[in-house]
Amino acid sequence: MTIGDRFKELRENLRFNQSELARLIEANPSIISDIERGEKEPSKKIISALIIKYKINSNWLLTGEGEMFVKTAGSEITSTGHQIPLLRQKVSCGPGQHWEDETNIDRYVSVFDLVPRLKTGRVYAVPVNGSSMLGAGIKDGDIVLFEASKDQDTHDGIYVFSLDGDVYCKRLEFDALTRQIKVFSVRVADLEKAELAMNFKADDAALSDRLQIFGRVFAWFHPENWE
Repeated sequence: MTIGDRFKELRENLRFNQSELARLIEANPSIISDIERGEKEPSKKIISALIIKYKINSNWLLTGEGEMFVKTAGSEITSTGHQIPLLRQKVSCGPGQHWEDETNIDRYVSVFDLVPRLKTGRVYAVPVNGSSMLGAGIKDGDIVLFEASKDQDTHDGIYVFSLDGDVYCKRLEFDALTRQIKVFSVRVADLEKAELAMNFKADDAALSDRLQIFGRVFAWFHPENWE
């Protein structure tokens, strides 16, 4: 296996395409391509960036010896690319030892395994404006994630959809008996007190031109908590 082969293996392990990795380590995408084809070797700058950002074992990258990622006993736990440290159920926190210790890691798990739908490449995000979904825990300015699908499920839940050109994030309920789609604002946690905002006949021919369901929301984030 050549350096280029290992570089490609590393990139794929981190779940980046060539352009994404180039942007993250401040390199030209063509350089990444040249390295993987064996036309160039990674520069010291690129190797240094990989070590700092992703704890890459430079010896493995250059010679193929050792592990792909650096794991130093007693070092602070850090996420590696899309890998998240999974702690042991019982951790050792003796004198001078903190729970954030490499020895307390059972294994690393991938966010793509924790949330398989991320592998589809059909996941999108949209910002939320307003407080109509506060009862569901979604605040003004939050970012919601949804999975786009041509065959939308008709299960009750929070959806991102477009109505007459405007995009909304609200709870949809599908009544199979009356063939209705009900749109609710959830301002309080009790769904029994959700406000009916709109109501449509699912078999209305004109509705398909007005309403487009983008996808069902499966997660959301509060940006102020990212820092």
